[in-house]
Amino acid sequence: MTIKIEVPKNTFHTDYNNLTLRMARLAERDGDVFLPNPKPASKVDYIFIAMEPSLGRWAKSKEEAEAKVSRGFRNFLDGYDTMILHFCIRQYLLNPGESYHITDLSKGAMLVKWAGTERKERYNRWFGLLQEEIELLSKPTTLIFAVGTKVDNYLERNGFDKLWKLLLHYSTNAASFRAIPGKEEEFESFANQVSHDDFLEVAQAVLKDADIPKEFGEAAYRKMERSSLTDSRKELMFNYKSEFDAGYV
Repeated sequence: MTIKIEVPKNTFHTDYNNLTLRMARLAERDGDVFLPNPKPASKVDYIFIAMEPSLGRWAKSKEEAEAKVSRGFRNFLDGYDTMILHFCIRQYLLNPGESYHITDLSKGAMLVKWAGTERKERYNRWFGLLQEEIELLSKPTTLIFAVGTKVDNYLERNGFDKLWKLLLHYSTNAASFRAIPGKEEEFESFANQVSHDDFLEVAQAVLKDADIPKEFGEAAYRKMERSSLTDSRKELMFNYKSEFDAGYV
């Protein structure tokens, strides 16, 4: 007698694709451009929740944004300060074999000047999909970070049922909060150890792992290569490293 054992199917990729389609429909109903994130290969060890994607630097109009997205442009890869979060995660947080995912609370790209308009109502519309995204991507041990006080406050006020830790947002709008009082000597030591070349090496790996079209990866890298690791950006790196070193409390 042959006993047939049913092996559970791994539906992760199908489930993620279906969730992405629902996100795209909601962004369209909102009148915004859905900006997908780099697709995770599987469940992850860390999830970072930011606010909403911005238009302006990578696309000057809705039409240009839609065209770029259709050709494979993806979120969280096209800015120096955004890439600093990737850099610090990879350099100061991940253990060998661990993975992470960065997402936004709402996924429709818009100009920064409009992002604060009806933000609460917009976040309310997206919150259910965010919760589904987190459930799909989470392991029992997955840790969550809220990137910025607006996300932190929203999760707190709306009964988010998982633990999370607040991180400073990478936007230059929050640059005045990057320095950590009382750690000036530690920062000076750190600042002397990290370089623009270190950053570019990690950025290149991030862009490769994201599996985006060559034209977008090369353009993003060239922009970062032409920029520089300023003291303010080193302060942001040091801020993230300090939070990661402090543990998940």
